[in-house]
Amino acid sequence: MRIFRPLVRQALRPAGVIALLASLGGMPAMAETVDLPVVVRLAEGASLPPEALLEVELLDVSRADAPAEVLSSHRYRIEVLPAIVKLPYDDAQIDDRMSYVVAGKVREGETVLLRTTTAFPAITRDAPARPEIVLEQMASAPVADMPRITGIEWAAFEIGGRMLVTEDPPSMAFNDDGGFSMYGGCNRFSGRAEIGDGTLTIVQPLAGTRRACPEPRMKLDQDMVAALEQATGYVRNGKNLSLTNASGVTVLRLTERPE
Repeated sequence: MRIFRPLVRQALRPAGVIALLASLGGMPAMAETVDLPVVVRLAEGASLPPEALLEVELLDVSRADAPAEVLSSHRYRIEVLPAIVKLPYDDAQIDDRMSYVVAGKVREGETVLLRTTTAFPAITRDAPARPEIVLEQMASAPVADMPRITGIEWAAFEIGGRMLVTEDPPSMAFNDDGGFSMYGGCNRFSGRAEIGDGTLTIVQPLAGTRRACPEPRMKLDQDMVAALEQATGYVRNGKNLSLTNASGVTVLRLTERPE
């Protein structure tokens, strides 16, 4: 498996000059740059374009009510996958109490051909020392040929990278006219969505009931609404549907409920 380093060259100062400045107090303490090894793989059925330019990011996803913060982003010229890339980041920006994920994408011009569609934890909270990410093929067909997501009842099985274990999962369904209904785990909601070629935006505000349920069910309501507020796109793979945020990270994963 080949190891790739970012296509970035940093100017280096002679060690003697750095030591002299530090000893004279004329230079602040330097942050430590650490390399995170990331294994990059292709999903089954996906293909890598010639002379692919891979972009890998380290994201802070600790705040569910805010967009992911990009802590590091580097590009690599790759010829074959799987491969290992070295993603440098500033260790001083890491807080052990927070959550971080690694995301990746392959572009051709402004078009994203491959990307991660789920959260791959990194660095903290018992994440693997060498995270592995999987790039999914993005649909390039015209809108009329896009995989259908309307007229189907979808049941949630992962929210914000956390798997759900429940016999009564949240669910939702989109109509052809953009209307949708959702059962959040306690309350029922309805609203409108703007659905395009791999894009999905929830039009605020949502209408919903005001039932009071035990705390775990109320928390499901809140998590589902928060995930929908972050959604800007979708990817359908077979019977699974992933809603993604502006950084391409999956915020909600659903599966087609059997009829």
